[in-house]
Amino acid sequence: MGAHFRYAQFAHKADQEGYKGIAYMFTALATSELIHAQNYERTLALLGAAIDRHEPPSPEVSDTKANLIAAANAEIRTIENVYPVILENLRGEDHPEALRMVGYSWESHKQHRDIIEKIRKWSPDYFETVAKRINDETDRYFVCQICGSTLYEIPNSKCPICEYPSAHYRPIEQRTFL
Repeated sequence: MGAHFRYAQFAHKADQEGYKGIAYMFTALATSELIHAQNYERTLALLGAAIDRHEPPSPEVSDTKANLIAAANAEIRTIENVYPVILENLRGEDHPEALRMVGYSWESHKQHRDIIEKIRKWSPDYFETVAKRINDETDRYFVCQICGSTLYEIPNSKCPICEYPSAHYRPIEQRTFL
């Protein structure tokens, strides 16, 4: 839930600062992260594990430019360091459902990184120009309700991550921000 909450807070900050396109992107990523959290919760319940429902700590929220850089760094760190270790640890266990859910999240995080990197690449020197362009040209976001895959358009037949039918994708509403 921490990543969901962090992205939701980043979206709120971007909206306050007038970066509607970036707020929309963070909302799409927050939606995906909520699906990951729900998948993990269901998997833990199947395994009979206790579920800790504590309030996540308040994320550090800065200005939108800094939040964008922090989000990209967190995605890269998670992709390169966190998920490989988790998957390696799970491979020694007999929990195929847990492996599947972590695999979904890992692949989805790679999509998040790619979305953020498109913006972050130009942000250090040209943030305002890039942010204005995003507000004018923001793509629609669609999120798979099974695995959290986040795309600009619904795939033709099936999700590239979970391989369920593309009917499981839902559009993220733009009206809030755009």
